Amino acid sequence: MHRCIPLAILCSTIMTLSAQAAPNDLIEKINRLEQQIQELKALKEQQLVSEEKMDQCMKAVGRDKFCKCLAEGLPPDVTFEQYVHTLITPKNKLGYDTFTTIQKKNVDDTIEMREKCIEKGFFK
Repeated sequence: MHRCIPLAILCSTIMTLSAQAAPNDLIEKINRLEQQIQELKALKEQQLVSEEKMDQCMKAVGRDKFCKCLAEGLPPDVTFEQYVHTLITPKNKLGYDTFTTIQKKNVDDTIEMREKCIEKGFFK
């Protein structure tokens, strides 16, 4: 009988700890799900932006592989119109020297992506 009492106390303690851990686990799972939802929303938004770039490029250039390369490779916040403007305007007229680091990176990445897509032969 005396052995049953410590076992009962141990079981009771484990059940209490489990009950306390369960809400924490649930909250953690909810937080992970919310993060995954946000990531999926961002991915969907990026896909919509890429589709828009693809459509605009196809209207202007008409080369499927080249446009797909650009649509997937251009920085997310660079539109097709900005791509064209960046390519046809010399850096000094763009105001490149006054740009933030992020803006300069977008310009450089845009020019680099065009070269990559052309090098892959997607413009032929």
